[in-house]
Amino acid sequence: MNDAGALYPVAGRTTRRLSLLPLIAVIYLVVSGGAYGLEDAVRLAGPRLTLLLCLVVPLTLSLPTAMMAAELTALMPVEGGFYFWVKESLGPFAGFSEAYLTILYTAVDMAIYPVLFAAYLSFLVPVGPTGQIAVGIAMIWIAGVMNLLGVRPVGIVSILLMLVLLTPFVAMVLIGIPRLIHFSPPGQPLFGADPLGALGAGLTVVIWNFGGWENVSVVAGEIDNPRRNYRRAVLVALPLIVLGYILPLLVCVSGTAKTAAWGTGWFSHEGYRIGGPLLGGALAIGGAVMSFAVFEAAMLWVSRMPFVLAREGYLPRPLSELWSATETPGKSILLCSIVFTLLIPLGFVALVVLDVFFYMAALVLEMTALMQLRRTHPDRDGRFIVGGGTLGLALTVALPVLTWLATFGLALSTGGGSRDFIIAIALATTVWPAYVLTRRRWGGVAVG
Repeated sequence: MNDAGALYPVAGRTTRRLSLLPLIAVIYLVVSGGAYGLEDAVRLAGPRLTLLLCLVVPLTLSLPTAMMAAELTALMPVEGGFYFWVKESLGPFAGFSEAYLTILYTAVDMAIYPVLFAAYLSFLVPVGPTGQIAVGIAMIWIAGVMNLLGVRPVGIVSILLMLVLLTPFVAMVLIGIPRLIHFSPPGQPLFGADPLGALGAGLTVVIWNFGGWENVSVVAGEIDNPRRNYRRAVLVALPLIVLGYILPLLVCVSGTAKTAAWGTGWFSHEGYRIGGPLLGGALAIGGAVMSFAVFEAAMLWVSRMPFVLAREGYLPRPLSELWSATETPGKSILLCSIVFTLLIPLGFVALVVLDVFFYMAALVLEMTALMQLRRTHPDRDGRFIVGGGTLGLALTVALPVLTWLATFGLALSTGGGSRDFIIAIALATTVWPAYVLTRRRWGGVAVG
């Protein structure tokens, strides 16, 4: 059957749909949300290599991933997006693996935002490392209680939020125009004493900042004309996101000699240096707002994942129960809040290493699905496909995989990244035992 939408009916036909402009804003927020979180790459890889990676990764990862998502969304514009791409093309176990890896990287990703929130808030109210952990944990449980009570952000428009997050960086770039005009390259060399470790660590942080282009496909059924607008939206969002990283970074590292102090939340300090306390405070507030807004919005659907898997027979049945007072999955929300709390002490870099490994492993499944669906659904009836024939398809699949393999340099580095990388590999290999165990214990989805 050439119309996969007939296999999985498109949801949301009668609901309000995302038009092109809001879709661009949603993709921007899902993928980027501003340059917040890029600072650790400068410390780990150096400013020159970070700038280079911010130019290369959009071409080797972001664009191929966006084009893959555009093609498969045009073919199969269904609620559940990438899960159904993989399940339809590669079978139930591959579908479970996609869901399992998604849960792993989503859980880790959710723990990153409280860490960012605490780091930026500490610029305004200085607290030590223990205090930052406490602030991050408090944010998790505030968001958890809000979700438990059925309280959702009302009137938060993606376009407005995008503008709020961009404004401090726009101000930084405008103030720093003389630095851009008379740009002086950073003093550090492109590669230091541990080139593999620097490349792997820096690339991991940059991938985290540039990944996630296919995530909006999960709500493809709620996008106005997804077969056309998804492709148009990513082609507008991609250069916007690249400029949103490159320009502030150029302003901050122009002529700099040392970046050893850079770390999570450092853009606030650079804003203070370049534009005084007002700009530094604005960047700190923007980073905190971004972290809480993204976390609170994501908590709404992430906390439903154990709920859905329990209903599907992959997790204990009590997780599928609704709290009668608010009709929210209370036990699922509680479980998610506990997991996120336990992950916070790992810190930003360790969380990003785990996040990127699980995300890229899931992306490999999606790219495999792209190749398989090209073979099983050759007649696209004028729908968008990645151009270039066999070569175009090969580059779309190979470039992200090669980008991921470059992060494996962490395993050979002398720093703590090798430990985090090995832990990520070990956790990813638990997918088969998890599949067998969940099917044996709770039944799982029937294999048809």
